[in-house]
Amino acid sequence: MNLIFRLLRLLLSGKKLQSLNPLDASHLAFRVWPLDCDFNLHLTNARYPALLDLARTQYLMQINALSMFFGGGWKSVLSSQNIIFIKEIKPFTRVNIATKVLYWDRKYCYIEHEFLVAGKVHAKAVARVAFIKGKRVRAFDKLLAELKTDSLTESPEVTESIKAWLSILEHKKN
Repeated sequence: MNLIFRLLRLLLSGKKLQSLNPLDASHLAFRVWPLDCDFNLHLTNARYPALLDLARTQYLMQINALSMFFGGGWKSVLSSQNIIFIKEIKPFTRVNIATKVLYWDRKYCYIEHEFLVAGKVHAKAVARVAFIKGKRVRAFDKLLAELKTDSLTESPEVTESIKAWLSILEHKKN
């Protein structure tokens, strides 16, 4: 239930959020509550994906794109996600999720998330997200064009880590 409260808090605080350039990192801060934990008394692995949804929602709010998803005909669909757990996160810990777009192609946008505790990475995730309008997948730059983001029209170069991840995904499909 606390995820609903976190979403409401995020949506209500939207006007206070700093606007971002689409390639800037967004930072979602939260505290781990006991209901976020499993019987090992650390953040349960089931909670990470839900928190990443919140982090991506905040990112969309900060690039001023959220209104395009409420009434603008756009949708975002998570295609794939990979999470690496590095160090446990205990109850009552303050966590910051840094969210950053790494790359996009004609079909998907690749987003990196880092779970930071006191500036140290405790988990890392990469998400592959498709943006859809009119029942068709659109490149992320089409969304940015509708936002009239003059400063950005081309994707950054694909990183070696994204290439490796795509190779693994292709292998899994076959």
